[in-house]
Amino acid sequence: MPLQSRKSLLAGVLTAGLVAAPAVALPASAATTESPAPVSMETGASVSTEEAVTAAAAPAAEGTEKIALLSFNDFHGALSEEYSGTLFSHTVEGYRTAFESANGEGSTLLTSAGDLIGASASVSNVQQDEPTLEIMNQLGLAASAAGNHEFDKGLDDLTGRVADIADFEFLAANFVDPDSQEPVLPSHQVFQVDGVSVAVIGAVPNNLYATTTGSGLEGNQVIDLVDGVNAVAADLKDGNEDNGEADIIVASYHDGATGNDDDVAVETANSEVFDAIVNETAESVDVIFNGHTHQTYNYETTAGETERPVVQAGQSGNLLAAVELTIDSATKEVVGYSSELIERTPTPMTDDEEPTFDPAAMDALVAESTETVQGVYETEKVAVAEFETMKNTVIGEMDSSITTDYQTRIEETGDWRAGGTRRQESTLGNWAANALKDRISLSNPEVDLGVTNSGGLRAELLADQFTAGGEFTPKPENLRGKVSLGEILDFAPFGNTLTYFDIPGSSIKQVLEENWQDGKKALHLGWSEELTWTYDESREQDDKVTGIWISGEPVDMDEMYTIGTLSFLADTSWVGTENSAPDGYEGFAIGQENQVDLGIMDNQAFQEYVQAETAASGDIRPDFAKKSVEVQNAAGTAQPGENLTLTLGNLELDSDGAGDATSVAVAFQPAEGEAVEVGTVEVAADGETADLSTLRVPEASGAGELVMTVSYDDQYESTTEVRSPLTIGTDADADFSDNQPGSVYYAPVRWMQEAQVTNGYADGTYRKGSDISRGESVAFLQRYLAPDYTTDAAEPVFPDVPAGHIHFTPISWAADDAQDVSQGYVDGNFRPGQDVTRAEFVSFLYRAVDPEGYTAPEESPFDDVTTGSHYEAISWAASEGLVNGYKDGLYKPYDPINRGEVAKVMYQYDLTQQD
Repeated sequence: MPLQSRKSLLAGVLTAGLVAAPAVALPASAATTESPAPVSMETGASVSTEEAVTAAAAPAAEGTEKIALLSFNDFHGALSEEYSGTLFSHTVEGYRTAFESANGEGSTLLTSAGDLIGASASVSNVQQDEPTLEIMNQLGLAASAAGNHEFDKGLDDLTGRVADIADFEFLAANFVDPDSQEPVLPSHQVFQVDGVSVAVIGAVPNNLYATTTGSGLEGNQVIDLVDGVNAVAADLKDGNEDNGEADIIVASYHDGATGNDDDVAVETANSEVFDAIVNETAESVDVIFNGHTHQTYNYETTAGETERPVVQAGQSGNLLAAVELTIDSATKEVVGYSSELIERTPTPMTDDEEPTFDPAAMDALVAESTETVQGVYETEKVAVAEFETMKNTVIGEMDSSITTDYQTRIEETGDWRAGGTRRQESTLGNWAANALKDRISLSNPEVDLGVTNSGGLRAELLADQFTAGGEFTPKPENLRGKVSLGEILDFAPFGNTLTYFDIPGSSIKQVLEENWQDGKKALHLGWSEELTWTYDESREQDDKVTGIWISGEPVDMDEMYTIGTLSFLADTSWVGTENSAPDGYEGFAIGQENQVDLGIMDNQAFQEYVQAETAASGDIRPDFAKKSVEVQNAAGTAQPGENLTLTLGNLELDSDGAGDATSVAVAFQPAEGEAVEVGTVEVAADGETADLSTLRVPEASGAGELVMTVSYDDQYESTTEVRSPLTIGTDADADFSDNQPGSVYYAPVRWMQEAQVTNGYADGTYRKGSDISRGESVAFLQRYLAPDYTTDAAEPVFPDVPAGHIHFTPISWAADDAQDVSQGYVDGNFRPGQDVTRAEFVSFLYRAVDPEGYTAPEESPFDDVTTGSHYEAISWAASEGLVNGYKDGLYKPYDPINRGEVAKVMYQYDLTQQD
């Protein structure tokens, strides 16, 4: 039977600004098959606890009864020194007491839609979330969907330690044993709510493995969340008492909409998962609660003849979702509902000009509340007191201070500031980036780099002092050389969460360029140890970065790389608005794909990293190897015996303990073969530059890199490796003006130039980013593979390639029976000016070289190349390392290929032939 919905609790009671449709009075016999008229609503609006309590006191109409289903989500252990857990309990108890006074004891059911614990606020986090679990027991939580963060410490912890404390179950219908397909956790529970049987079905997010520590899931399988819920719902309504039956079904999904637009259709269009939740959840499900995405919405939806609410209540207990069901007393069928979002009881504050938390007012509020609230308050006070004690808990050892360049900042301004000058590389920034990559890699081992912003480094990690906001108080003897929990909490106080996403190499370059503003160095990001880069201050804004490497390999501007960072830098909400990007770094949003917010708090991650490093290595320590070095006067090409022209600058860090650069050892590493030693220069005392002009270019030829190893006199005798592309040859042509050393595709394009495959354009450019035509592409191949090929100009092969056409010879070569590179199109034309696609070009190359004995594999290397005329060629190119596709597993065969990519494919093929 369809039900008549209403979004207000009672007509005339609630104030303006509520998530409310006009009230509908619905007698027991007045259920209608007509849907209510569309209403305009403010999806994210809410009511105060006081308003909700007043409305909840209304009894059911004659012949009906009312029950209230309550839900909250993503609580994340939200206990605090201002007793937010107690204030949440005050909201729950206020509503519950009023409702049950009017409708009978036991007429409410309190549930959670997941992430009750994990990625928690500090008070709960440092106590393994035990205070949160105890408070939920006191509140009478009936059940919780399992969220991704319930698994942060592993399945064994959830089913062992957590289950031993909790008086309620964590539910997950779609987390199953891969062999039996049976749920690993309980799929659902059935509760008697004032004589009405209510089933609550839980579901984890489909991307569970990407949003928690995957190894802790023990190889179990996540099936589609809607399929999991629907299977259980079918059993609950099949009339078979043996597998359980229920009057009312609640789906508690730990997933939901990615936004909170007023129109639910906007959100279903934006998310396939949310669309399935709204439109594919079985009609037998009466209420849908959501979580995971931390959104605030209260939607009226219709599934077949079932009208039902879909609700998500923000995060951290800031809201409580209340769905009141009006039920026919005889049939136990739902004949009406109301749904509301109730604001948490406000924090008591003083009346001062600058209000602060008022403990006396808090005591008074609790004293006037229920025994349950008073019990929760006592539990939270004990937890807060324990937290204050635990701040001095030693969590790791420290060999030496890890800092920003704060001393430079003090010298310049007289004051300490979080992040130091923020414009220079520091051991603290790089350490934090390493920590982020390490922790995020536990969920996604494919992360390439970690990065953090200097403004987020809120305290120094000093071996013998506390930062104390720049007061620098001495550590007591027992904490010297130690890392305390309080230091980490001071270092990362913002509550950012760990996030990863994919961006192209060009965006990494843009981010590095954005360290400069109006031509002056303003900021500096901390990067994990894999990244090194060079720059030249004398170059123009947005063109200062001259080279980027990840683990010694040049960054490909078109390749996608996975970046691990904080939610602050990952934010893209500014895009399309007049707002600024986080710290001005727009590059992190350019081309961004596949963002995943793990929800793990930054201070939790840093705490775990300190503990892990101490366990593995004995302590944490600074890395004085510099990731960014200035390289000036890099010629790019030289002849044997000539003097080098390079100068290295900004060789030293200004962090505590960093040493002076003492020498630079230079070697030439050709693209193939052994490195050739060039020589060593000494660095002047207290100097940050090294002039390499006294060294001579070695007797070698071809493309390669100068590898310059800078040595330091710090306690670890650190070294920094700096790279600069160099081509050696007596007849070496000057580089194309748009293919300077360190730029993307430098080596492939330089090879094309040296191999006389191309002379570029008349203006001295190569135009790496430009698409390439079919005529140009076969011209490159013919010059490389058959430079001496000739043909009879009187016998054109294609009508659209007449004699005298600029590419007549290479196209004739491509059509030659001996090559069979391309026979053109069925209409007889070749279409020389048409862009060549990624698939066509590797097919041209494959047919031209005709690799002997190659057989395409049954399983494609790319998800979007499974059959077709190009399958064999693309599979071969992938097997030879000529192409590697995109991060998402696609090759995108029908996208145009650009001139830089063509150079790379041919260069890689040439290297395989040398091998």
